[in-house]
Amino acid sequence: MPDQKKSILLVEDANFFARVTESEIERAGHYHVTTAKTYAQAKAILEEGKVKPFLALVDLTLPDAPDGEVVDLTINAGLPTIVFSGRFDQTTRRSILKKGIVDYVLKDSPASLGYLGELVNRVDRNLNTKVMIVDDSSHALALLKKRLQLYCLQVITATSGEQALEKLKQNPDIKLIIIDHLLPGATGFEVMTQIRRTHSFNTLAVIGISATDDPALTAKFLKSGANDFLNKACTPEELMLRVSQNLNQLDRITELTEMAHRDPMTGLFNRRHLYNTVDKLHKDQIRAGKAMRYAMIDIDRFKQINDKFGHETGDNLIISVAHRISDLLPPKSVAIRIGGDEFCVALPDIDEPTSKQFLSELRSSMPVTDPGNDERTFAPTISVGLSAGHENTMASALRVADRCLYRAKKSGRNRIVTSSATTLDAM
Repeated sequence: MPDQKKSILLVEDANFFARVTESEIERAGHYHVTTAKTYAQAKAILEEGKVKPFLALVDLTLPDAPDGEVVDLTINAGLPTIVFSGRFDQTTRRSILKKGIVDYVLKDSPASLGYLGELVNRVDRNLNTKVMIVDDSSHALALLKKRLQLYCLQVITATSGEQALEKLKQNPDIKLIIIDHLLPGATGFEVMTQIRRTHSFNTLAVIGISATDDPALTAKFLKSGANDFLNKACTPEELMLRVSQNLNQLDRITELTEMAHRDPMTGLFNRRHLYNTVDKLHKDQIRAGKAMRYAMIDIDRFKQINDKFGHETGDNLIISVAHRISDLLPPKSVAIRIGGDEFCVALPDIDEPTSKQFLSELRSSMPVTDPGNDERTFAPTISVGLSAGHENTMASALRVADRCLYRAKKSGRNRIVTSSATTLDAM
């Protein structure tokens, strides 16, 4: 398979720092690091074009470029650039921030390497992250937009509360909003109150901003539904850190939610996801007059397989069947492991013939060897029950699919039974 790792250009002349930085970055994520030890090597790599990095990590002091010239090289090449250096003072800070870097990291402790790895991951995730700025000041809007784009964020802008609410409706995947407290038509506080009616703290972060020094504003913003507050005069570093911290918090919540809704053995969704998320989808489908079918799938004689070949073989078979389901799953469909050797597939907007075709293909593609031992062969089969698709509740649809599965088992296994009494026997 082709290498899917994203490339990063590291420009560092010290062998020790180059090695530890490469190790940390490759440990932090799915990245491939290309290292140049001089300005000339970095320039040659970029001009050759074989390596296409999405990010550059550069040292300020190089043998052939002692005054940070490499920063201009990578930025002019269109690369978001992080400076990682042991040489730093206020004059240097102002100079490199003016060039438009993402951030700078000091080589002063092992913790700085950890921060660098987190920063690289954050920039990578930012490439697919939308944020919105709400401010009626064109100058403030342009400045904030420029800064956020340096962090590789997708930036949407609005100049009023009404416009912000409309753009949020058009872009429900916005992850963070930065909003001024003074807006035409409605205050930032009033807009946040409306936003929080439909977007929780778990899915959307809000940072209030203001040019005033009123200490009461912070509390008022937080009480109105903001996660954080910033003064417009804040440094670029503080803006980046606050934005990153709020986005990282959302990512952690998403990861925990995902873990709570996933079966750890197979990677499929679990019962919690079925009874929370899929149940809501079912109600939406029925409300819209659309079909919502369910297939209940069970591995035939699974207990005998476990008893004869052992639990490891049984586990490997469950994982293998789960992978087959995932590989063949129709668009928009949801695969769930109910428990043990039983699976469920929710099939929204899929008609009965297409559902049968998917299930027939799945049934005929069962593995013919022990997934954990190529020398031991057996031919597992599955039985399937398919609901009608028009049941008013998910619970009633699952009962119908369960009854069909029971009939498939009783009539000889290795077959698909639908609620319309159609049976697809073993080939």
